[in-house]
Amino acid sequence: MVEYLDIKFNGSVYHQSIYKGQPNPELDAAWDKLVFRTKPTPISSEILHKLKKSDSPSLVKFLDEDGGGYHTTLELTHEIHCLNMLRKATYYEYYEATDPAIQEGPVYYRLHLDHCIEMLRQRIMCTGDVGLITSHWVKGHKLPYPDFNTWHRCRNVDKIWAWNDEHAVHIPWSHLVRSGDAVDLEEAP
Repeated sequence: MVEYLDIKFNGSVYHQSIYKGQPNPELDAAWDKLVFRTKPTPISSEILHKLKKSDSPSLVKFLDEDGGGYHTTLELTHEIHCLNMLRKATYYEYYEATDPAIQEGPVYYRLHLDHCIEMLRQRIMCTGDVGLITSHWVKGHKLPYPDFNTWHRCRNVDKIWAWNDEHAVHIPWSHLVRSGDAVDLEEAP
């Protein structure tokens, strides 16, 4: 599912993108399309062990009638969710009345934001981009101005999503139920 592409980032402060700017329905739709793009994917016990996970009775499983297997989602989905949550936090007043994360209350919302910041910090440090940013002298700026328009070797996200579509379980959420031998964890992992 992984194919690499060389992509030049457009890092200009003035670059227009469907993913940035003042909140509006079109911007939210673009982000929602990313956040909700991936679907749950089943994995076998063998794959579960390759992920260095144990066969815990608390793990969510798909019903046999839906193909069985353990419930997973791509980490990509979580990372985009976290970035979107931070984006929304910068426009708190706009999202205050409608965002489910904010509706959880200030204590949990703060925990959720801190969780997202920590997850993205770990991801950034894990991948450790060693690309080099050059700088220019720019009229009106006393200090060198960085050129963030840099080349990167990227995974082809369209191929990843295509793999996910092919391997996903396309079932209603109502089918995702506890099996008879499921056991709840005492606290979240």
